Amino acid sequence: MLTLKQLQAFVQVVELGTFERAAQRLNATQSTVSKRISELEDSTGLRLFDRSHRVARLTEDGERILELAYSTLGNAQKIHELNRESERTFHRVRIGFTELAALTWLPNFLSDYTVERPEVRLDITIDMSRTLYQQFQDDELDLVVIPFMPEAFAQPGVETRRIEDVEMALMACEGAVEAPQPLPISMLDDYTLIGQGKRSGFAQHINRWLYHQGMGAATLTADNLLALVGLVTAGRGISVLPKRCVQRLARNESLVVIDTTPSLPDISYHAFYHDGVRIKLLDELAQRLRDAADFTEPFFV
Repeated sequence: MLTLKQLQAFVQVVELGTFERAAQRLNATQSTVSKRISELEDSTGLRLFDRSHRVARLTEDGERILELAYSTLGNAQKIHELNRESERTFHRVRIGFTELAALTWLPNFLSDYTVERPEVRLDITIDMSRTLYQQFQDDELDLVVIPFMPEAFAQPGVETRRIEDVEMALMACEGAVEAPQPLPISMLDDYTLIGQGKRSGFAQHINRWLYHQGMGAATLTADNLLALVGLVTAGRGISVLPKRCVQRLARNESLVVIDTTPSLPDISYHAFYHDGVRIKLLDELAQRLRDAADFTEPFFV
């Protein structure tokens, strides 16, 4: 049977040139080293050394075995080191966020959390909420921060924590809507509504709400928040946007809030994560996300 001691003896003989020197390095007798090499040759069925020379010289088979021996011994060393690092366990957590978090509070959170918890590696995915939730269901993400999804609360083994409510408003470029305000939302049906696509859970929630208020579906879509802001600023239509964040983005007052009756509902962001052996870590992480969340201040302004 092939053993690590046989491989160690083999590597030492190669590196030091003789069985005698290898025995000294391994604190063993020369006969012990010779026996281990013989056992290794018997186990592999290969002749590793040409013994016709005074100095141990590798055969072609020995050359091939040497690289594998180094790799095997290196992996064995890594396994032994795991025991030494038992007091410092490393955790990998896969987290998904929507674009709004990435544009506001997420960069500062990541900078702070990396310093506070160096033993936790956060792998970040930024995408639309529906896509993130599907990845969460497929166990490709451990935790997602997304707008409220009723179906998520019904899933067994899923924990939730409310992160923050985001104030939403219908917005347009200055002068685009000149009717006296507040306006019944149904009176805005003649304007082009710009919204996000079907992969956005937030958009589906808002679209359902607008429909019940007598307003039609979006006729122009863009999945990127900055693209939405740009289209509205350019006068291409009106859109439901995170009010305070966009107002800070457009400090030259090129965008204005359309005062409506009824006013738009807030969007509630939640952290969804799997129950299981790492529940304590994910609970603590969700609380830190809640403490850090501020969807009102653009990161780059």
